[in-house]
Amino acid sequence: MSAAVYPSRLDAAIKRGLRTGDEVGADGSLVQVGPLKLFTDGSLNTRTALCRDPYPGLEGTDGAHGIEETAPDELVRLMRHAAAHGIEPAVHAIGDRANTVALDAFEAVRCRGRIEHAQLLSPQDLPRFAELGVTAGVQPRHATDDRDVADRHWAGRTERAFAYGDLLAAGARLEFGSDAPVSPLDPWLAIASAVSRTDDERPAWHPEQRLSVPDALVAAARGRRLIRVGDPADLVVVDVDPLDADPTPCARCRCTPR
Repeated sequence: MSAAVYPSRLDAAIKRGLRTGDEVGADGSLVQVGPLKLFTDGSLNTRTALCRDPYPGLEGTDGAHGIEETAPDELVRLMRHAAAHGIEPAVHAIGDRANTVALDAFEAVRCRGRIEHAQLLSPQDLPRFAELGVTAGVQPRHATDDRDVADRHWAGRTERAFAYGDLLAAGARLEFGSDAPVSPLDPWLAIASAVSRTDDERPAWHPEQRLSVPDALVAAARGRRLIRVGDPADLVVVDVDPLDADPTPCARCRCTPR
């Protein structure tokens, strides 16, 4: 488990000499120092995700394009300050404009880190994840849970929403999360959503963005394709083979730690 550092506590963490990946507390602690958590925008459902195009019905109003949570210059300053002391940034970015701002900041600082959510992307930003070495931390359940609201608020743009297939094709490193308690913690539900792009009787939503089961399993394992000597690993036993199962039974997989 990793515990994020927030800007108000950044200097205190630096003063203590904490770095991303350090164990907290006694030897063998299960808690590690996580990233510096930063926010560029709000969310899709509240129409506060920062977008290039205005939200339908809000044209010409304040906030028509969403909100900017952290100014670009301040984002760069905080990221540079943290990275100089071994704390990697994790930047919340949902709208396409927010993701460009976040990637621009990574390009300016040239540090490792993550963009959390990456829900709506401009085509020109897809290859930048791999070019800059930025991990895309994504939550596939959001793609199925929010497909209707995305069609409403991002009308005409949803081919660029939750674009996991395009990100992978562009060489990005994908890592799945749940954003719990917003979505269920169960990793099999994320895998099923990424593979099927639906969680009900409707056809797949933008099926071109589906992932294969092997690629989804890699993303669920923090990007690891192989287990090497010395790697930390959790072994599980499942009642169906995810590589052979269709997404519906995969979503019903249950793991028993061994």
